[in-house]
Amino acid sequence: MRCRGPAIIVTALLGAAVLASPVTASAQGMILSIEIRGQNTNPVRPTAPINNLQELSQALAGCWNTPPVETSRQPVDLTFQVSFKRSGELFGKPRVIQFAREITPEERSRYYQAVAEAVERCSQMPFTDSMGNAVAGRTFRVNFIDARNRKQAEVPWLTTKTS
Repeated sequence: MRCRGPAIIVTALLGAAVLASPVTASAQGMILSIEIRGQNTNPVRPTAPINNLQELSQALAGCWNTPPVETSRQPVDLTFQVSFKRSGELFGKPRVIQFAREITPEERSRYYQAVAEAVERCSQMPFTDSMGNAVAGRTFRVNFIDARNRKQAEVPWLTTKTS
Protein backbone atom coordinates (compact mmCIF):
# COMPACT_ATOMS: atom_id res chain seq x y z
CA MET A 1 0.00 0.00 0.00
CA ARG A 2 1.40 3.40 -0.95
CA CYS A 3 1.24 6.41 1.29
CA ARG A 4 -0.95 9.22 0.05
CA GLY A 5 0.55 12.57 -0.75
CA PRO A 6 3.25 13.82 -3.05
CA ALA A 7 6.29 11.72 -3.77
CA ILE A 8 9.72 13.19 -3.24
CA ILE A 9 11.48 13.65 -6.57
CA VAL A 10 15.15 12.79 -6.52
CA THR A 11 17.63 13.15 -9.33
CA ALA A 12 20.76 11.06 -9.71
CA LEU A 13 23.52 11.49 -12.26
CA LEU A 14 25.23 8.58 -13.96
CA GLY A 15 27.88 9.81 -16.35
CA ALA A 16 25.97 11.89 -18.87
CA ALA A 17 22.70 10.12 -18.17
CA VAL A 18 20.15 11.75 -15.91
CA LEU A 19 18.16 9.43 -13.71
CA ALA A 20 14.89 10.55 -12.16
CA SER A 21 14.10 8.76 -8.95
CA PRO A 22 10.72 9.19 -7.30
CA VAL A 23 10.83 7.96 -3.73
CA THR A 24 7.68 6.76 -2.02
CA ALA A 25 6.97 5.10 1.29
CA SER A 26 4.92 1.93 1.55
CA ALA A 27 3.97 -0.57 4.22
CA GLN A 28 6.92 -2.72 3.06
CA GLY A 29 9.49 0.10 3.28
CA MET A 30 10.93 2.74 0.97
CA ILE A 31 10.70 2.52 -2.81
CA LEU A 32 13.51 4.05 -4.88
CA SER A 33 12.92 4.23 -8.65
CA ILE A 34 16.05 4.87 -10.68
CA GLU A 35 15.79 5.40 -14.43
CA ILE A 36 18.80 4.25 -16.43
CA ARG A 37 19.24 6.20 -19.67
CA GLY A 38 22.78 5.19 -20.61
CA GLN A 39 25.43 2.56 -20.06
CA ASN A 40 27.55 2.98 -16.91
CA THR A 41 30.92 1.78 -18.18
CA ASN A 42 32.73 2.63 -14.96
CA PRO A 43 30.64 1.63 -11.92
CA VAL A 44 32.26 2.83 -8.70
CA ARG A 45 31.91 2.40 -4.95
CA PRO A 46 30.51 5.53 -3.28
CA THR A 47 33.06 7.52 -1.30
CA ALA A 48 31.19 10.71 -0.39
CA PRO A 49 29.09 10.59 2.79
CA ILE A 50 25.46 9.67 2.10
CA ASN A 51 23.06 11.83 4.07
CA ASN A 52 19.70 11.57 2.25
CA LEU A 53 17.64 9.44 -0.14
CA GLN A 54 18.79 11.41 -3.18
CA GLU A 55 22.42 10.58 -2.37
CA LEU A 56 21.47 6.94 -1.72
CA SER A 57 19.82 6.79 -5.17
CA GLN A 58 22.93 8.35 -6.75
CA ALA A 59 25.18 5.82 -5.00
CA LEU A 60 23.08 2.85 -6.11
CA ALA A 61 22.95 4.17 -9.68
CA GLY A 62 26.72 4.69 -9.65
CA CYS A 63 27.30 1.09 -8.58
CA TRP A 64 24.99 -0.34 -11.26
CA ASN A 65 26.45 -1.75 -14.45
CA THR A 66 23.49 -2.55 -16.67
CA PRO A 67 23.82 -5.78 -18.66
CA PRO A 68 23.75 -5.32 -22.44
CA VAL A 69 20.33 -5.26 -24.09
CA GLU A 70 19.63 -7.92 -26.68
CA THR A 71 18.88 -6.17 -29.96
CA SER A 72 15.72 -8.20 -30.57
CA ARG A 73 14.26 -7.51 -27.11
CA GLN A 74 13.25 -4.51 -25.01
CA PRO A 75 15.35 -3.52 -21.98
CA VAL A 76 14.53 -5.22 -18.67
CA ASP A 77 13.18 -3.30 -15.69
CA LEU A 78 13.71 -5.04 -12.39
CA THR A 79 12.92 -4.58 -8.73
CA PHE A 80 15.03 -5.87 -5.87
CA GLN A 81 14.96 -5.52 -2.11
CA VAL A 82 17.89 -4.57 0.07
CA SER A 83 18.38 -3.53 3.70
CA PHE A 84 21.29 -1.84 5.42
CA LYS A 85 22.66 -1.77 8.93
CA ARG A 86 23.34 1.54 10.66
CA SER A 87 27.00 1.20 9.66
CA GLY A 88 26.11 0.96 5.94
CA GLU A 89 26.78 -2.78 5.70
CA LEU A 90 24.18 -5.02 4.11
CA PHE A 91 21.53 -6.39 6.45
CA GLY A 92 20.78 -9.79 4.97
CA LYS A 93 21.01 -10.60 1.28
CA PRO A 94 19.50 -8.57 -1.55
CA ARG A 95 16.66 -10.29 -3.34
CA VAL A 96 15.42 -9.79 -6.89
CA ILE A 97 11.66 -9.87 -6.64
CA GLN A 98 10.26 -8.79 -9.97
CA PHE A 99 11.00 -8.36 -13.66
CA ALA A 100 8.75 -6.07 -15.71
CA ARG A 101 8.50 -8.51 -18.63
CA GLU A 102 9.06 -12.16 -19.40
CA ILE A 103 12.76 -12.93 -19.49
CA THR A 104 14.87 -15.80 -20.71
CA PRO A 105 16.93 -17.89 -18.27
CA GLU A 106 20.08 -16.27 -19.71
CA GLU A 107 18.71 -12.76 -19.03
CA ARG A 108 17.68 -13.78 -15.51
CA SER A 109 21.20 -15.01 -14.82
CA ARG A 110 22.78 -11.81 -16.19
CA TYR A 111 20.51 -9.56 -14.14
CA TYR A 112 20.91 -11.58 -10.92
CA GLN A 113 24.67 -11.28 -11.40
CA ALA A 114 24.42 -7.53 -12.10
CA VAL A 115 22.39 -6.96 -8.91
CA ALA A 116 24.84 -9.03 -6.85
CA GLU A 117 27.82 -7.10 -8.25
CA ALA A 118 26.17 -3.69 -7.75
CA VAL A 119 25.21 -4.40 -4.14
CA GLU A 120 28.65 -5.84 -3.39
CA ARG A 121 30.28 -2.79 -5.00
CA CYS A 122 28.07 -0.45 -2.94
CA SER A 123 28.57 -2.06 0.42
CA GLN A 124 29.58 -0.67 2.79
CA MET A 125 27.59 2.51 2.17
CA PRO A 126 29.28 5.57 3.70
CA PHE A 127 26.20 6.71 5.64
CA THR A 128 26.36 9.71 7.91
CA ASP A 129 25.26 9.03 11.50
CA SER A 130 21.82 10.53 10.90
CA MET A 131 21.29 8.60 7.66
CA GLY A 132 22.50 5.36 9.25
CA ASN A 133 20.00 5.84 12.08
CA ALA A 134 17.21 6.60 9.61
CA VAL A 135 17.72 3.58 7.33
CA ALA A 136 18.92 0.91 9.75
CA GLY A 137 16.87 -2.24 9.21
CA ARG A 138 14.47 -0.67 6.72
CA THR A 139 13.74 -2.53 3.54
CA PHE A 140 14.30 -0.63 0.31
CA ARG A 141 12.61 -1.74 -2.90
CA VAL A 142 14.87 -0.51 -5.67
CA ASN A 143 13.31 -0.25 -9.13
CA PHE A 144 15.87 -0.04 -11.93
CA ILE A 145 13.98 1.25 -14.95
CA ASP A 146 16.07 0.64 -18.05
CA ALA A 147 15.19 3.36 -20.58
CA ARG A 148 18.05 2.56 -22.96
CA ASN A 149 16.85 1.86 -26.51
CA ARG A 150 13.26 2.18 -25.36
CA LYS A 151 10.83 2.89 -28.16
CA GLN A 152 8.79 6.03 -27.55
CA ALA A 153 6.28 7.94 -29.60
CA GLU A 154 7.66 11.01 -31.29
CA VAL A 155 6.19 14.28 -30.02
CA PRO A 156 6.30 17.15 -32.49
CA TRP A 157 7.36 20.51 -31.12
CA LEU A 158 4.70 23.15 -31.02
CA THR A 159 5.24 25.87 -33.56
CA THR A 160 3.64 29.25 -33.93
CA LYS A 161 2.70 30.71 -37.27
CA THR A 162 3.81 34.18 -38.10
CA SER A 163 1.93 36.23 -40.65
